[in-house]
Amino acid sequence: MNRRSFSAVRKTLIGLVLFSAIFGWVLMAINTVGLAQQVLTPATVPTAAATSVVPTSVALFSPTSSAAPIFPDVSSAGAAQTPAVHPKTGRYIAAWLPDSFSGENRKSFEENADIIDEVSPFWYTPTAGGGLQFGQDARDMTLVELAHSKNVLVIPSVHNVVNGVDPVPALLRNPDARQLHIRNIVNEVLAYNYDGFDIDFEALDTSLRAEYTAFVTDLAAALHEHEKILTIAVHAKTSDYGGLGGFQDWPALGKVVDRLRIMTYDYHWRGGGPGPVAPVYWVSEVAEYASSVVDPSKVIIGVPFYGYNWPLGGGEAYGQTWNIINDIIRSRGLTVNLQESDAGREVQENWITYNGREVWFSTSRGLEAKISLVQRLDLAGIAIWRLGGEDPQNWTVIRNKLAQDPFESQRSINRVLPEP
Repeated sequence: MNRRSFSAVRKTLIGLVLFSAIFGWVLMAINTVGLAQQVLTPATVPTAAATSVVPTSVALFSPTSSAAPIFPDVSSAGAAQTPAVHPKTGRYIAAWLPDSFSGENRKSFEENADIIDEVSPFWYTPTAGGGLQFGQDARDMTLVELAHSKNVLVIPSVHNVVNGVDPVPALLRNPDARQLHIRNIVNEVLAYNYDGFDIDFEALDTSLRAEYTAFVTDLAAALHEHEKILTIAVHAKTSDYGGLGGFQDWPALGKVVDRLRIMTYDYHWRGGGPGPVAPVYWVSEVAEYASSVVDPSKVIIGVPFYGYNWPLGGGEAYGQTWNIINDIIRSRGLTVNLQESDAGREVQENWITYNGREVWFSTSRGLEAKISLVQRLDLAGIAIWRLGGEDPQNWTVIRNKLAQDPFESQRSINRVLPEP
C-alpha cells in the first residue's frame, strides 16, 4: 500500500472511531435524566486526611472473624459487564463518594453522570488479618446498576481512615494476610459486579514501603487477571520520600496500577493553622514531579470540592461542603476574600472570617487553573473529593475545559492505529 492510500485508510479509521465515540456520548447524554432527586440538609463532612476518622454514625462490622476470608456467591452476580469506552470526555473524571448514595450526593451524580467516568464509594476498611469490613451503605446495588446504566465505572475504596488502631501495618507485614486480603477484594469485585477497586491506605511508616509495593503489585495482577481496574490514592509529594508519602514508591507503583490518584489537597489541614487547602502553585509542583517518575497517562490530580473551617484561637478544623459555606456567607452577609497569589505564586482560593473562625475553600478559577495544568502536562485527568454539595460552577468549568479536550481520547485512538 502506498503512502497516499495508507493515509486515506488511516483517516477513514480515525473518522469511524471518532463517530462511534461521539454517537455513544450523545446517547449517554440523552440518558442522563434519571431518578427523582432527593434533597437533604447538607452535613459537615471530613476529608480523607490522615487524621480523619470514619463517622461514628456508620456502624462497621465484620461478616466473619478478622482472619477468615470473605467468599461471596459469585454465581449470583451474573455476567460481567463489558467495559465501555473511557474517558467519556477529553480526560478521566473520577469522584469519591464518602457518604450514602442519597440526597445531595445522588443529586450531583445524576446531574453529571454523562461526563463522570468513575465513582469510588468509601465502603470498605481492612482488618489486620486480611478481612474486609463494611458499613450499612456498602454493596449498594442501586448505585452499581444506575452507574452502569450511565456508563460510569464503580470502583469502591478500601481505606484506613478509622477510629482506633490502624489495621494496615499488621496487614502488610503478614504475607499470608496480604494474600487473603487480595482474595477477599477480588471475590468482592466479582460478586458485586464492580469494575475494580481503589486502595486508599494513608499515613503509613516509610518502613512499610516494600510491603506496600508488594501488596499493590500482587493485587494489580489479581484484578487484571479478571480485566478489572486498580486505582490507588497516594499522598501528594514533590520528592520520593517527601511528606506523608515516603512509603509509596511512585515509579514502582506506576508500572502496575491503572491510575495513580494524587491527593493534592490538605496543604493546610484540619490539624494545622488556617490557609489555602490546595494552592495552585503547590499542586503544580506535585504534578510536575509525578509526571517525571510515572507515565503521565496514569496520573490523576485530586481536586477539592470542600473547605476547612478553623477556630482562630487554635484547635482542629472541620471539613465543610461548599453548600454549607455558602449558607454561612449568605445568612451572615459576609465579604468573601480572594487570595490570588502568594509571593508571586498562584493560589486562587477564597476565605472568610466570622465569630472567631476562618474558612478557606477553593474557587472555580483555581479548578480551571488545575485543569489547565493537567492539560499542559498531558495527565490522565482529575479525581474529585468529594461528590455532593459542591459549587455548581465547578461543573461548568469541567464541562468547558475537559469536555472540549479530545487529547486523551486521541491518545487512546493512537494506540490502536498502525504506524505510518
